[in-house]
Amino acid sequence: MSDATQTGLGLAGKHVVVLGVADASSLAWAIAKAFAAQGARVRIGYQQKFFSRVRLLLAEQPTIEGLRCDVTKDDELAAFFGRFQDDPVDVLVHGVAYGPPEFFNAPPSQVSAAGYALGLEISSHSLSTVVRHASPYLREWASVMTLTFQASQRAMPMYGTMGIAKAALEATVRYLALELGPRRIRVNAISPGPVQTVAALGEILAFLKEPDAAHHQRGQLTRLAVEAARAELGPGGHEDITVATAAWRYVQDDFAWRSALPDVVSQEDVAGSALFLGSDLARKITGQVLHVDCGLSTALVL
Repeated sequence: MSDATQTGLGLAGKHVVVLGVADASSLAWAIAKAFAAQGARVRIGYQQKFFSRVRLLLAEQPTIEGLRCDVTKDDELAAFFGRFQDDPVDVLVHGVAYGPPEFFNAPPSQVSAAGYALGLEISSHSLSTVVRHASPYLREWASVMTLTFQASQRAMPMYGTMGIAKAALEATVRYLALELGPRRIRVNAISPGPVQTVAALGEILAFLKEPDAAHHQRGQLTRLAVEAARAELGPGGHEDITVATAAWRYVQDDFAWRSALPDVVSQEDVAGSALFLGSDLARKITGQVLHVDCGLSTALVL
């Protein structure tokens, strides 16, 4: 970032809360680090099952405080946000999503009611739940943001039923913007292009475990990416994670080739957009989806 950017956002001293940090590749973690680098006071919320990973991240970033917070548990949410009664929140980042394996491996018509409900509860409805608990502690002109993906707006086979959950999430953003607007609180979403995260690699790992079952749902891109990765790696018994990582590079390159800006999107690109939405420069922006995707959502190069 330029010196002008680092000094012009006015984020020093702001109280920033980021939910959804699971590991070093998390977009939520990239956003937390970016705010901390701007001098903001950052607290992250994490599920206890990720503590072994998160504690290592916190050791590397001692200015960031970590607190247990599972968005599916009202008692943990109440305890988490109750700490901020005398320290209102300026920026709230919701970086939470989860889909059961059938979300990605089964056609939408075959996803069970239980799986559908679980995926939408965590990936969509949890934003409303978080806002309900956080609302008393949000300062006037606070910025709330979440993370989505353009599979919410057009069907993308490799993203499966999670695209439906993201569509619900974006609708939730618009209605929360109406709800919180009278308090001068804004709500937006960031929609990045494909970024390498553990969750992204998990989609390819699921394909490697059930390539035949996942063929129709995932379309050709994942299959071609896996074939290209195996050709690149050469003969030998490569671990699935090695194949998935190489395949994901192929997926990113394919999307980059089809974008107006022929480039890939990084965690830092997404974090920079979060800084903008969290700053007073974005004070009059609400109910919007900000696409950080090199123009893929508006220009498909064939």
